[in-house]
Amino acid sequence: MLPVALATGVVDALASDPILVALVVGLLLIVFFAYLYIRRTLMNLRDGYEDAYRGK
Repeated sequence: MLPVALATGVVDALASDPILVALVVGLLLIVFFAYLYIRRTLMNLRDGYEDAYRGK
């Protein structure tokens, strides 16, 4: 029964503070897009190295 009470407390805390929710969502979006940007950069870097190695 404790996890249900804990989840209810977390939901109540988040519902009572929308600024905190906005900050957490904003930080998660920044981390997600930073991951995608770094991943794209590294994938293109690898493709560039492979193309140069093949002599294209």
